[in-house]
Amino acid sequence: MSSRAESGQSEIDAFAADLGAHAPRLRLLMAHLAGPRLRAHVELDDLVQETLLRALASPKRPPAAEFERWLNALARHTAIDAARALRARRRGETPLRLERGDWSRVGVRESALGARGVGVVTQLAADDEQRRLLAAFQRLSSEHQRVIGLRQFEGLSAAQAARRMQRSESAVHSLYRRALEAWAEAAR
Repeated sequence: MSSRAESGQSEIDAFAADLGAHAPRLRLLMAHLAGPRLRAHVELDDLVQETLLRALASPKRPPAAEFERWLNALARHTAIDAARALRARRRGETPLRLERGDWSRVGVRESALGARGVGVVTQLAADDEQRRLLAAFQRLSSEHQRVIGLRQFEGLSAAQAARRMQRSESAVHSLYRRALEAWAEAAR
């Protein structure tokens, strides 16, 4: 990876860490902004997660002096979007697709805020885990990649993988075991 790409990734990591440090304060702020009526229908953590996602996806990074004010505005807009979506749902209307400003163009529909299911932070963690596993997989030898691909991803039996790799079945068993161990080690 180029030093420019590494620099960009380290900036993103630093920004994400900064956001994480503000999460406890953001939770309190969101409890205030959402009010008891909205919190009765939408989990507070979902609102906080949505705010953090909007912050991460924002193309604009505020200067340090304006960071808290910027994050407060994102939280306020998130609470407003959730309240509008809830009101539309109560009226039996299809929630309106709100025209959003640059502060929140993340592609998440307002109607998804109140939906039950996996939260945004959980989804992001799963995405991070997938990226980590993919990077570890790409560091494996080609033979290890091939046997894992055949057995794990394509779902072939050891006998089928052995025929494709032109090896004995016991050799494929052994190679597969070593490949999984190497993958686990590379993923740490």
